[in-house]
Amino acid sequence: MTRTASPVAPPSQERRVALRALWIATFASAAGTGLVYPVTAIHIATDLRLGVPAVALFYGTLAVAASACGPVGGALTARFGAPVTALAGGSCQIAGWAAMAFASSVAQVMVVAVLCGVGGSLFFPALFGTIVAGIPEERRKRTFGFRYTVLNLGIAAGAALSGLLVVRVAPAVLFLANSASYLPLILWVRRNGGGTREQHPENGGAGAGRPRVWSRAFGIALVVTFLMSAFGAVQLESTVPLVLRRLAGQSLSMVTTVTVVNAVAVVVLQRVLRSRVDRFSDAGAVAAGAGCWTAAYALGLAAAGLGDGRPLLGKAVLVCFAVVFAAGEVVAASALTPMIVGLVAQGAAARATGTSGSAWSLGTLAGPAMGAAAVARAGPEGSWGVLAAGGTCALLLCLMLRSHTAGRPERN
Repeated sequence: MTRTASPVAPPSQERRVALRALWIATFASAAGTGLVYPVTAIHIATDLRLGVPAVALFYGTLAVAASACGPVGGALTARFGAPVTALAGGSCQIAGWAAMAFASSVAQVMVVAVLCGVGGSLFFPALFGTIVAGIPEERRKRTFGFRYTVLNLGIAAGAALSGLLVVRVAPAVLFLANSASYLPLILWVRRNGGGTREQHPENGGAGAGRPRVWSRAFGIALVVTFLMSAFGAVQLESTVPLVLRRLAGQSLSMVTTVTVVNAVAVVVLQRVLRSRVDRFSDAGAVAAGAGCWTAAYALGLAAAGLGDGRPLLGKAVLVCFAVVFAAGEVVAASALTPMIVGLVAQGAAARATGTSGSAWSLGTLAGPAMGAAAVARAGPEGSWGVLAAGGTCALLLCLMLRSHTAGRPERN
């Protein structure tokens, strides 16, 4: 974990072709997500007339299902290989979003949530296991960082297209299109995931030769994953708009400006920071991401302190917040999964990413709830302080993990 940076070798022609196909499939899938991203909550609450509580129940059920089944997805990938697990998980996603097109009751919406949560928990360990198996260790941060950029571009393109289509087509069409968007990634894993099944000695008994996953360092990494999820990008979508609009009195146009600046900065900074991230160890890069988020929340606190006395300066500070936050997203997305798989034995990547996926899903469930509680009780300064405290905890644990893994062999 403390190795010095080595030159990043260019990928082979075969790997370049596989990566190019991965980026096309990832963009298509993300665009499908973007198609339904702006309309799902509105569709459940308004079109189906199920109300806001049904929206909260939908996202809560989805997160719980994903958290509960994350280790299962990793174990199935290790046992049967990524192609089989990706097909099972992708089929659940396809069935779930197709069912959303025809759902009309709370019970049916909950079935959709379970299908999508279980599907994601099966699919993503297979996908990440396939990526890790096909990418040399020195290129993993760069690969996962670029994947995050492609995801953002796809979601933005899908959301923009959704805005144009939502007044012309029924929401069911958008949900069916999202359902179909999982097919390219399923096919990519089917083609490239042949080396993800764990191999065990035939006569070693149950569990013999099974690559080890759990260790003290891995346990710390799971807590880091939870905190990075709870106090990371999910807060930009949930708590930050509430703080800016309801507590700080910012206009909707300013809230939109922060979101747009952040999205643009993610794309620009991915290229700017790529070589710099390669110089960090995996845990060091995740610590840098947590540090960026903590600094961004401190900027939000500073903007709140300016109040009505210096509104233009406060807006400028919020723009800086969006850029610094984007830097944290780029660095954390580049290094978090490589850090997880770097802490386990060779061949255990799928089980490790499945377990860390559960921690991530729990964070996406707990983070907005903690942020909403802070908004309700702590005021603008207190809300920013709570977010900064969460980022600081993640930073300190990353530094502990970096110290804990210093001098140990890279992989078993």
